[in-house]
Amino acid sequence: MCTVVRCWAAGCLVLAGVAYAEVLEADENGFVSAHRIEIAAPPMRVFDAMVDEVGRWWDPAHSYFGDAANLHLDSVTGLTEILGLGEANETVVWHMDIAFWHRGKTLVLTGGLGPLLRLGVSGSMSFDFEATETGTRINYRYTVSGRNVSAWAEPVDRVQLGQLMRLKSYVETGSPVAE
Repeated sequence: MCTVVRCWAAGCLVLAGVAYAEVLEADENGFVSAHRIEIAAPPMRVFDAMVDEVGRWWDPAHSYFGDAANLHLDSVTGLTEILGLGEANETVVWHMDIAFWHRGKTLVLTGGLGPLLRLGVSGSMSFDFEATETGTRINYRYTVSGRNVSAWAEPVDRVQLGQLMRLKSYVETGSPVAE
């Protein structure tokens, strides 16, 4: 039986109209996290910033090498982090694969981010970009299945909301960190 876990902090709702986040389910088999965020820019701009400029808004604290500039997201290789590209000691972290890519509309990635990478999880992370009167609504959902991963539900949810808020700030102001 699934245990429904409510929003990790009531503060999420303070962002009314801007963001919504919640761990929808968490049990011994995995978890489901969802976010809805509004960004004041057209869907194509938001999508392009998300994928083509990932190294500019991603939090470097949530990268393996401490430098978000090493991150790459494209329709062929997925989400990768490359240190020493082309060098003898080149190191690559293949974070997530692309399952579905429709520029400006939908992005679905598969795999496990961060600590989930080594846990053998199955994860599906989807982003749907919806045009609104004021810009774009991103509907995000991350479904993670695996043995005893429910303890990761709230930390992963919190980090992903933080990443989406950095994307929002970057698109709207040019800086991933809100003033």
